[in-house]
Amino acid sequence: MEKLAYRDSITDLPNRHAMTRFFDSYEADVPAGVLFLDLDHFKAVNDTLGHHIGDLLVKEVGTRLKAFIDGPRQQVFRIGGDEFLVVLQAGDKEGAEQLAKDIFHHMKEPFLIEQNELYVTCSIGISVGPVRDQERLTLLKAADTAMYRAKALGKNQYCFYNEQIGHAQIRRLELEKDLRRAFEQKHFFLVYQPKWNVQTNSLSGFEAFIRWNHSRLGVVHPDEFIPVAEENGLIMPLTEWTLEAACSQCKEWMDKGIDQPVAVNVSLSLFRNDSLLDTIRAVLTQTGLPPDRLELEITESVVLHDVNDIMKQLTEIRELGIRIAMDDFGSGYSALGLLDRIPIDSLKLDRMFTSDIDKPVKQTMIQAIVLMAESLNVEVVAEGIEDPQHMALLRELGCHVMQGYYYSKPMQASAMEDWLNNAGRTVDKT
Repeated sequence: MEKLAYRDSITDLPNRHAMTRFFDSYEADVPAGVLFLDLDHFKAVNDTLGHHIGDLLVKEVGTRLKAFIDGPRQQVFRIGGDEFLVVLQAGDKEGAEQLAKDIFHHMKEPFLIEQNELYVTCSIGISVGPVRDQERLTLLKAADTAMYRAKALGKNQYCFYNEQIGHAQIRRLELEKDLRRAFEQKHFFLVYQPKWNVQTNSLSGFEAFIRWNHSRLGVVHPDEFIPVAEENGLIMPLTEWTLEAACSQCKEWMDKGIDQPVAVNVSLSLFRNDSLLDTIRAVLTQTGLPPDRLELEITESVVLHDVNDIMKQLTEIRELGIRIAMDDFGSGYSALGLLDRIPIDSLKLDRMFTSDIDKPVKQTMIQAIVLMAESLNVEVVAEGIEDPQHMALLRELGCHVMQGYYYSKPMQASAMEDWLNNAGRTVDKT
């Protein structure tokens, strides 16, 4: 009965009930180092190899972690799924950090499970502090929060909890709580940033960016709330709203004589439910915008997921007359080997190329990308242009379409019209 109640059936490690009993008997005045460990990409193992292999992997991880059980000084618990807790009694920051490094060392060797050689990494969140009463819950929550921060930073690393991480987690929870209501109450708005052709010294289109006017936090950037929308299933209606608002504004500008395309970012999750094409058709019909006045921006990582299906969807979208741009090219996953197959009209150079363009090696890389794009009949757009020197260098290297603060910050539609009537027409940007 004791074993059933306090031992995990897969790893034979102490379980969550044993953890509670352990902390109940912990000496109150002695601080502890708590390490919250979570396997990276464990879901992929279950999805591709099956839950049976996943269970065997958890068992093997538990076996390796048993090496860190050291009498009363250190204890290891399996608290559920692929999550483990390692407690260092009388712990301090230095001791907890060394313990994390030792765990990583034990985890780096491959796991051999039924002829499958698995290389598994983990993310560890660390908190150090008192264990008494409510502080125990705070300590555990802090380690959990720090672990998610380690995941966000790229996985396969450890992260200490601090106030900044705590504030970021509280902010994210608030965004999660308010997002659905914000969508229902239409607290979102669009801003637009112009693209400028330095060869013709003329406007070359706009990019639309969504913003959230939060009632308490102020204007929230999409980098914060788009991942939350994807997790909560709101990314599709949010994208539909963005497309409709951007296309409506573009049509309004066309009617005023400003005949330029508008670009809208779309995420990978929109391609997974096979409804993007129908959504675009419906929006174009509703707003009356010609298809060639809309451009969709995708990232390199999109085409690396189910390549054939993504290619098919992009081809169908492009056949409508809509332009496709690859955003942040060269910033992460490389789609270089697929560029001759991907149906795109333009490449947008990531800021990593333009921010330190003074370096000869960056200039060589940009020139190579421009030459490659020319051979594929693809336009190159440089992002993050902030001064005339960078613009002049890029022009020399063969890049003719620019976007960045040197021309304009993203603005709401009315301000953009003022910019077009004033700075956009009177300032020579060549």
